[in-house]
Amino acid sequence: MARLSPSDWIHAAVRRLGQDGVDQVRVELLAKDLKVSKGSFYWHFADRAALLTALLEAWEQEATQAIIDEVEGHPGPPADRLWALAQRVFQTPRTVDLLETALRAWAARDEAARAAVQRVDKRRVRYVSGLLAEVGMGKTEARRRAELMYRALIGEFALRSYGSPAISAASLRALHATLISPP
Repeated sequence: MARLSPSDWIHAAVRRLGQDGVDQVRVELLAKDLKVSKGSFYWHFADRAALLTALLEAWEQEATQAIIDEVEGHPGPPADRLWALAQRVFQTPRTVDLLETALRAWAARDEAARAAVQRVDKRRVRYVSGLLAEVGMGKTEARRRAELMYRALIGEFALRSYGSPAISAASLRALHATLISPP
């Protein structure tokens, strides 16, 4: 087997976090998942805490900044970028729902996870608020609507995490229309 990278361990930790929660993100279980010895882990991380820190950093980058970068590359006016964002984040695989839900459960009892989730929440709301301001909304109204969209998304993650059907295309279009309609 090829030598594993830190990214391999982080992705295995992300999968295990989403499936089983943070208490099951343990070196011996990850090594078993990856079919390697625990020694391989210690080439890349000092300990489990270092892995958990790297996991949070990777999540911040991949689940927020990478999506923002993708949406910013979308041609068209801000309302079109907001639609591209809504489609991108409301139509994710169930693994994303499970991960987002598990991260928030972890954040409820761990300061480092809480700080990361709070940073991500603020960044996501700030980005949507900026798009809405570009559509022509005042700062206060843009912020209010961004929070509504974000809270709907977190609710969507929670609902789908236990098997509820995804938001319908018609409901997603209605959400988008509501967000960009004049106050």
